Amino acid sequence: MPRTLIAIALNAALCALTACAQGGSSPASAAASPAQPVTNSAPAASISAPASSSKNAAPTPCETDLAASDVAQILTGSQILNRYSMNAALAEPGNGCELGDANAMIDFSIRVKPPMAGGDNKQAYQSMNQYRNPKGSPLPGVGDQALWYDVHDSNIPDMLEFDTVAIKGEVICMADLHFKNGPVGDKAITAARGEELAKKLGALCNKSFSRH
Repeated sequence: MPRTLIAIALNAALCALTACAQGGSSPASAAASPAQPVTNSAPAASISAPASSSKNAAPTPCETDLAASDVAQILTGSQILNRYSMNAALAEPGNGCELGDANAMIDFSIRVKPPMAGGDNKQAYQSMNQYRNPKGSPLPGVGDQALWYDVHDSNIPDMLEFDTVAIKGEVICMADLHFKNGPVGDKAITAARGEELAKKLGALCNKSFSRH
């Protein structure tokens, strides 16, 4: 997503929302993290190991909310699924993670708490979408409200991005798909695009919403 526009929006809302390549860990930067091989043909098993960056860190949504089967229909060409901790996501420790490999990954974040004491996640959600251009398209059936943003340049070099952002009650969810620009990236993910792809990412948010 366009990070400069989101930064403006979130400063206006007094919150700091970050994504995987902005202060978070990308597949390259997280290479030191142990990989958890999960073949797409394997039965859906919860991704529990490897550990977070700190033994005392809260488990990420990739450990508590999602399973390999949830992302396998999106990362269709991935041979393994690595889980990376992204504790800076949405400025709430332990609420973000990344699933994927060097060719494609899903950056998943969930925010339960408001950005500040007495704050309002609904206002933060409106602000973070207000400043994006082009505007997002409504996505019915995901949370209370959801928008999807079609393929655009990622701020990860040589990658593209497709985003789904949703809110249910006071909980914000962001599911961003990053994939390599070109045939390699196209083969690493589902052929679905537009609202069909947005629904697949939105399903991850709905599953996480059911836990909060």
